[in-house]
Amino acid sequence: MCRILQVFCSLFSGVALALAIPNELIKLGSPLIGMFALVPFYVALAHTKNYRTAFWHGAILALTTHILSSFWLGNFRGFAFFTLGASAFGTAFICAFATLVFYFPFSHHSAARRLRENAGLTPYSIPLRILWFAGTYTVWEWAKSFGFLAYPWGTVSMTAYTMPLVTQIADITGPYGVTFLFTLVTATFAEGVLLIPQFANSCAKKTLYGSWLVCIKTLAALACVVILYGLYQYLIPRHPVKTLNAVLVQQNLDPWDDTDDEVIGISSLLSEEKINEFNSNGKTCDLVVWSEAVLSRYFPNAETYYNYYPEANPLIPFIRKMHVPFIIGAPLTINHEKHQYGNSTVLLDKNGVYQGSYLKMHLVPFAERIPFVEYEAVRTFIKRIAGFSYGWIQGSRPVLYEIPISTPPAYEPNTTKIISLNGEKYTEKQTVMVSTPICFDDAFAEVCRKLYLAGSEVFINLTNDAWSRTESAEWQHFAVASYRAIEYRTTLARSTNAGVTTVVDPTGRMTEVLPLFKEGALAASIPVYERKMTVYALIGDWLIGVLALLAAVYIVLFTLNEKDNEVKEISTELVKIRRRGRPRKNFSA
Repeated sequence: MCRILQVFCSLFSGVALALAIPNELIKLGSPLIGMFALVPFYVALAHTKNYRTAFWHGAILALTTHILSSFWLGNFRGFAFFTLGASAFGTAFICAFATLVFYFPFSHHSAARRLRENAGLTPYSIPLRILWFAGTYTVWEWAKSFGFLAYPWGTVSMTAYTMPLVTQIADITGPYGVTFLFTLVTATFAEGVLLIPQFANSCAKKTLYGSWLVCIKTLAALACVVILYGLYQYLIPRHPVKTLNAVLVQQNLDPWDDTDDEVIGISSLLSEEKINEFNSNGKTCDLVVWSEAVLSRYFPNAETYYNYYPEANPLIPFIRKMHVPFIIGAPLTINHEKHQYGNSTVLLDKNGVYQGSYLKMHLVPFAERIPFVEYEAVRTFIKRIAGFSYGWIQGSRPVLYEIPISTPPAYEPNTTKIISLNGEKYTEKQTVMVSTPICFDDAFAEVCRKLYLAGSEVFINLTNDAWSRTESAEWQHFAVASYRAIEYRTTLARSTNAGVTTVVDPTGRMTEVLPLFKEGALAASIPVYERKMTVYALIGDWLIGVLALLAAVYIVLFTLNEKDNEVKEISTELVKIRRRGRPRKNFSA
């Protein structure tokens, strides 16, 4: 295959993967395209002659996918250079190195090896290449979703939302089980494509076809197991043990131009309307949630300010009037002298009193978290291009908000008598432990796993993606976040500025949702289910460890086998040389 055609294949795979991910044309993405998007890329690798060319194929794939699927990052004002430009080239560069690993089994596919494979002497080659690609690509998607530079967008698992019977395995494997299954389909189909011209030169067609057929049957069996498990999880009755009556507000305001007066005015009207809706239905509102970064003043000092402002409808008196606790996205002062501030959620009780905050644990690199910001030169540079000179401080520990609920629990309450020495009279209260991952937080399983293991009963995500100005950005974030509900079999609620404001059940289904980029609010009776430790909650990314270990074992065994073959070839050559150098006997005498 000529290089131009190889480049086209990698480019085509990048376009196809971007089309499979939620986009402007296909709102929730296409799992069917997702399963076959990387086939041209696989075929290109199979025909690549060296590591240098493979490197560029990986760069083309990642750059194309990133630009076409995450183009909306360019709307992030002063940081667009970093969020789109730097992230695109950074992702392409890292993926290019990952492709060197994908290419490993093809790099040793010499003419002699092809002859042995065509002769049916190495029937295991096809399944090994399939497993290698699926396993290493899955590890790559984990690697790009972990650490400081993590960006879990542009992944194969994002394409699977509309195939819920497959995504249910996330409570065992996380989203990486979906990636592994989809890339198994990719590699198996691609090997079938590669076999078509290979048959013409093969003297062992039945052996080659039989080897590939075994892969097809294994894949079919695995798919059946996954679908049956998904069907069971999707249809099993789930009964909530508690209900949290919450108002989830969607302001739909421009995050760059709005003011406290405007935000608080609109949010207050929406909140009061939905609180009254609960009351008219004979229910009591337990909690009101406003989205990420709604307020501009820094807590805890801002508590005094909001007692009197906005003048038309001061925030704290409004909360006191509603007599409902509020969770609101607001900045937090950590150390004013050192210019340390954080992106946080704050809890105000039903009297409007500040009770505490949660600090975002995974910050957006180069936008919220800026390396070396402690140096004056870096701050000066950042201020020149973005308008401000300090990023946020990253949170380091999970925080839970205990919210009293008004709805009687679905189970018999605890009747144990407690005699306390802590000076307080014991009164039994029905409460819900709420965690509030902020924006990017809910894209990372390791963040939500910490929150869940700390005792979270409901994830309530506060997000502000309105700056993206595109529906695809909102649906992509939702597609990534929806896995969190499945992984821990818990409820995920989202209160956003422009979308997707929704309630997601433990199977990943949206039970209530607001239209994107529309002002509104949900009066949601959020179901709270009994906490159960899923395999993924207990063990985490065990699949990645297994796949990485198997890849390492394969490399070691392959290397040892190569050395053994090399020794055998050298020994054979020495024998031939000795025979050629031995003097012939003279039989003429």
